[in-house]
Amino acid sequence: MSERMKARTTDGFVEFSLRVPESQAERVGAALRAIVALLPEASETAPVADEDLDDDTLYSPDEVFGSWTPGAAVRAYRLREGLTQAALARGIEVTRSVVSDLETGRRPVSGAMARRLGEFFKAEYKNFL
Repeated sequence: MSERMKARTTDGFVEFSLRVPESQAERVGAALRAIVALLPEASETAPVADEDLDDDTLYSPDEVFGSWTPGAAVRAYRLREGLTQAALARGIEVTRSVVSDLETGRRPVSGAMARRLGEFFKAEYKNFL
């Protein structure tokens, strides 16, 4: 695994989500891009080209995410944080084989396990159900 994959990519970032009237979406998007361009860190991130936003092709969730299962969510969060199965297992106080079984779907993600994962990753527990 590359060093970039091992580094946490979420430290120091905050995610915003907002809902605006469709008629104002382009205007709000332009304003947000202008604000981001003013940030000192803006040069470290790749800009979003306006032509990338003009594609009207619609995709189903399956086309975008593939087969999204609770196990896939566990794996995605683990990989996003650059953790091994063993490191995640230590963090949620289970064995590595339990993490492996969760990721492959051999073991279902229970409500209690989803809450444990949510606390560990600081995410909504529903993401793992």
